[in-house]
Amino acid sequence: VRFQTPAHAQAYVTNEVYHHMGAPNTFLFCPTEYCEAYCQPTFYQSSYLPIIGAELNLGIEILWTGPRVISKHISCASIRAVNKVLKRKVIIWDNLHANDYDQRRMFLGPYCGRSPALVPLLSGVLTNPNCEYEINFIPLRTLAIWSKLSIETTDESSEDLYDPSKALNSAIIDWLPQFSISENCTTEIPLIIRGDNNLESMEIEQPPEKEDSPPTEDMMSVESEAEEKKTLPSPTDDVPPLPLDTEAVLPKHECMTMDDLCLLCDMFYLPYQHGSRAVELLQELNWLVNFNPDSCVEEEDTTLETEWTRKAEQFRLKCGVIDTLFSKIDGPNRSLHYEIHPYVTEVQSALYRAKAYISRIERKECNFPRLDIPRDPEPWVFQGGFGAELTRILPPEAFKSDEVYKRPVENPSAATCVYFVRPFCEADQEDLYKICLLNSDNGQDGTHLFPDHPDIIGDRGVGPYLEFAPELAYVLTDDAGVCGYVLGVVDTQSFYEDVYTKWLPRMCEKYAAPGPDKSTWNSTSEVANGFHNPPKVIIPECLSGPYPSHIKFNLLPRAQGKGMGESLITCVLESLKSRGSRGVHLDISPDDIRYLNFYTSLGFKEITMPTQPLNQVFLGKGFLEESEENQNISDAELPQT
Repeated sequence: VRFQTPAHAQAYVTNEVYHHMGAPNTFLFCPTEYCEAYCQPTFYQSSYLPIIGAELNLGIEILWTGPRVISKHISCASIRAVNKVLKRKVIIWDNLHANDYDQRRMFLGPYCGRSPALVPLLSGVLTNPNCEYEINFIPLRTLAIWSKLSIETTDESSEDLYDPSKALNSAIIDWLPQFSISENCTTEIPLIIRGDNNLESMEIEQPPEKEDSPPTEDMMSVESEAEEKKTLPSPTDDVPPLPLDTEAVLPKHECMTMDDLCLLCDMFYLPYQHGSRAVELLQELNWLVNFNPDSCVEEEDTTLETEWTRKAEQFRLKCGVIDTLFSKIDGPNRSLHYEIHPYVTEVQSALYRAKAYISRIERKECNFPRLDIPRDPEPWVFQGGFGAELTRILPPEAFKSDEVYKRPVENPSAATCVYFVRPFCEADQEDLYKICLLNSDNGQDGTHLFPDHPDIIGDRGVGPYLEFAPELAYVLTDDAGVCGYVLGVVDTQSFYEDVYTKWLPRMCEKYAAPGPDKSTWNSTSEVANGFHNPPKVIIPECLSGPYPSHIKFNLLPRAQGKGMGESLITCVLESLKSRGSRGVHLDISPDDIRYLNFYTSLGFKEITMPTQPLNQVFLGKGFLEESEENQNISDAELPQT
């Protein structure tokens, strides 16, 4: 064996590449143990890091993310310990604002949890911000303000010189004009620190109060408890109002205001913390959901019930303010609009559900189970952020009412549209039939084909699924209502047997058989004939074996090209998998290249049929294949003996 350990091998190969490239001034190395949480068995007992520090050329810089992959705090004491082991100043690879692990969250809070006293201890800071360029204004601007406050001392009391709240307030002032600029493509974000952001002109406030969270067991415990327990500030926590002379020179924006941006930052703050107003909204919803009106009815004490009614109205008003804010995002800067819009949709959907459930509580239609909001060690363990926490507060019965899914249509033609994927409910049947009709003429509106019986095409393509497998039906809604659906069945052969024995007899009673003269038939006649003289469907072994389930998918034109089709199909695929399905198939036209590429991107593969139909291509996706592939990957990662 040439190398004693993987660490020796990594150091050797990295040194060889470094020398081969002529020892460049900047050469970065990311170790396997790049944070304390990944050190085996612990940081102080790691055998890997000392070897890397001793063997790696001193001209090569090493990346380090702190105590965790996404670190809430990075202490000076922890960096000194890492530098000592690695025999050089590390570069902080900072994931504080990274959102690539959760597609439903963006982070607009300030750079914080890192004292300016870190700067002399570091070779640099490499930030990993949000995936979207435009929404990184605040993360990058506050990082620039932080870096400008570097001082040549390791005295950790100097951290009070950087106030994240003030930095955030300053960044919001600078970001606000961007919303009124008419832009259709990504624009350059200036990172020049203005004169009024200098240390000399910033009024130093007292550090924020400590929070009562327990200390962690990582290297941050080396520091004082005061630093560990600090609460990250919110953009609205103890931030003084803008002076009148400052407001007078701010660029005027027709829609967005400072308060709007502060509220937006509160809802999309940082991985471990919501802003103050977001926390307030969560607390109010939790109280409203867990309030039991029966506790005050027997004693005829209406005080508590009156208080509940008052808070419910306040909650609705705050939801209205958020709705107004989201509508303002649809401004002249289309780059900002398109980057922010996907993140606000889930929050708005959660607020609709919460308001609908509160209305049910007012009518005393609900039970009142008390729910706790879980806390997780890493932000990616439970994804979704503020919108997900709103949803988690609601009990399961909040999702069983049709009222939850019927949102008011205020402005269906607005450019900003909230999409929401949810299970089918009985009130949706008319909408699904209509969608089926509107796409029945080779993807075009087929209303003219069935003037006398517009429901007949839905009775053929939608009704059986809603009758025999409603639990596998999902719908897509926007501000104008239902705009798409996906249907599925676990066992295709059993489904068709139910269709023949139970569904078709009902359709034969509903629709008369057409006459024998086919020259007089129209589209309705052809569908009706299929009810009275159905072809026998036999699922071949190449489908029933590996792909026994099947799905049907339909979107209105206004919902196409928005990326929502994948969300719809993912819901039904996961439901089928949870019900023990081995795989799923579907059929499309061989000429429909767009859908062929779409399904291929989702992992579907073309199935070779015993007798290939002329106008059909069958695609399949095996769930067992995925499990075997994942198992193979896991087996490949096991150490070889």
